[in-house]
Amino acid sequence: MLRLGLLASSTQCGILWRRMATASISEEARRSLERKVQRMQDEDQRDESRPEEEEPRAEMNTKVLLSHAVHDIKRRPLEVPTVIGDDPVFTGDNQRLTCPHHLSTIPAQVFFANRTQIESAIKAALAAQATWSQMPTPERLAIWRRAADLIEADEFRLCVHLMMTLSKTADDASHDIRKLLTSLRANADYLEHLAELRFEIQGDLNVFPSFQLRPMDGFVASLAPFESVAMSANSALCPALMGNTVLWNPALEVAPVSYLVFQAFQEAGLPAGVLNFVPSNKRLFLDTITDAVHFAGLNFHASAAEYRYVHKLVGDKMERYICIPRLVAEGPGHNFHFVHASANVETVCSATMQAAFGFAGQYANSLSRMYVPTSMWPRLKEKLVELTERLNIGDPCEPKTDMGAVINLEGFQRVQELLERTKNLERLCGGYCDDSIGRFAHPTIVRVKDPLDPVLSEPFSGPFLPVFVYADDAFSEVLKLVANQSRYALSGSVFADRDEVILHCLNQLRMAASNLYVNERCTGSDHGLTPFGGNRLSGTNDKSGSAYFLMRWSSPLLVEETVVGPAQKQGSKLVA
Repeated sequence: MLRLGLLASSTQCGILWRRMATASISEEARRSLERKVQRMQDEDQRDESRPEEEEPRAEMNTKVLLSHAVHDIKRRPLEVPTVIGDDPVFTGDNQRLTCPHHLSTIPAQVFFANRTQIESAIKAALAAQATWSQMPTPERLAIWRRAADLIEADEFRLCVHLMMTLSKTADDASHDIRKLLTSLRANADYLEHLAELRFEIQGDLNVFPSFQLRPMDGFVASLAPFESVAMSANSALCPALMGNTVLWNPALEVAPVSYLVFQAFQEAGLPAGVLNFVPSNKRLFLDTITDAVHFAGLNFHASAAEYRYVHKLVGDKMERYICIPRLVAEGPGHNFHFVHASANVETVCSATMQAAFGFAGQYANSLSRMYVPTSMWPRLKEKLVELTERLNIGDPCEPKTDMGAVINLEGFQRVQELLERTKNLERLCGGYCDDSIGRFAHPTIVRVKDPLDPVLSEPFSGPFLPVFVYADDAFSEVLKLVANQSRYALSGSVFADRDEVILHCLNQLRMAASNLYVNERCTGSDHGLTPFGGNRLSGTNDKSGSAYFLMRWSSPLLVEETVVGPAQKQGSKLVA
């Protein structure tokens, strides 16, 4: 509006000057017009300086809008039903979700599905399978892109719900939504390219192959994590994009925002039954879907123990299935920062703060351990402790908050147990929890002197950072320790300023992480879409966020047609 006003007044000035140049008017009238033009020019100059003045006003408006949105959520908590086909079902199992940073606030109520409703969702998915799997790819892509536009238009509301239900700061919530939008559009582009794949048969010019991206023979289930709506949505939407029909079971904490994404897809024209929204108890969900004859695959995020449980559950029931179910898993990591003496201290410090304490250290790829050379430690220690102690911990709806609360009671109790278990280590800052208002765990940094301490090898979740300080001349030995110390291999970073050191570290650590970064935090950049997945006990490493991951949810069909008659040119058909 400011620019429109600026253009309007400039145009008026031009008209008046032209009038003065061409019309025969009295001297008094001319002076009057000159004064009017001067006032307009003064207004133009004020308009040009107004954007800087408008910044505080815009910030104030955002704060008012946020306050109204939070008040509205408190007054009318979002009701999240089970949705079978297109039919919402408000079940008797009503889960009241508490706000992590304000335990007396209920931002949403989630209605969990029982066994009968999960079975009904399976029937709805199978009924929709034939039509959806044969829908032309361009029509599917149009739905995805239309849904992305709808989500983008509703970004503010989704961000507020993320702040209230997951205790994410405004920046974290916005990044989560932008990541979701990027992945939706990127996956649509990936499928567009995959649909153009062609095969050639070498040697026989009368054989004409065609390649079809056929979906799985049955339904696919999704068990989504709490940490991100982007991860929750894509765990269900990637199989659906490839022509599968899906049962989507998001974690309780992310179910409200996942439901808003589900509604966007309904509005975008997704046919009923393609995506069935069935929040429910995890064990009940797994037992029910694995009992179904047409169970074709499971995309889930879980610990190594939970993956073993699912693997055994499916293995014990293999005889009943019409196909071999595809299990795609992503688990937690024990992610590292390995710092060489040549690294830039400022870069290391900034990356470490974000990776260790962003979202209260609850991402699967949050920083879990750090290795620092003795020569750098005094400077790095001073900066890390100073910055950590300056972090504002509290309500993420407040603009000055740097870190919110721990997401749920189980996570909070695990942080308390971890602090108790490590109380004998050298504690540099933090080390206490407070649940009087919300579940707040204050960022903690400890120095570990025993390189074989379990805290350097076993995964945990929370704002806790163990640091091992190694002698500079023990670089090679410590590098081998990092490479083999943990059975988890999700994410890691190398910090160095010498090319030969970087290449050596990447070679030694190539099995210690499936996402390796150089001079970047182990949670990766905020920009773009990074394919993601871990090996060892961190998952099946299927690299979600890539075309490869989409192919995991396809059962391709190759059709060869042999044309009888004289040999034709390669790629041509005999036409009668």
